[in-house]
Amino acid sequence: MIDKLIPDPPHTFEETLLRLFDLLRSAAAVIYESGDQLEGSRRDLPFAAMYLVDMAKALVNELLSRIHENRTASLLSNT
Repeated sequence: MIDKLIPDPPHTFEETLLRLFDLLRSAAAVIYESGDQLEGSRRDLPFAAMYLVDMAKALVNELLSRIHENRTASLLSNT
């Protein structure tokens, strides 16, 4: 059972990116299921949207990787 209808806002940039990634993943699932039920050229628009969501997910992944690399480098330089 859901305790809250609206989740607490993210506290860090990384949390914001993780939440964005989850939203994009959910959007991708909806788009894929919608497009999968269509045939022919009617599938083009949903799968074009899927491409855009995948590109946005790749950008979020890149930012998360950079955050992780910076955090790791910072930890290594402090030891």
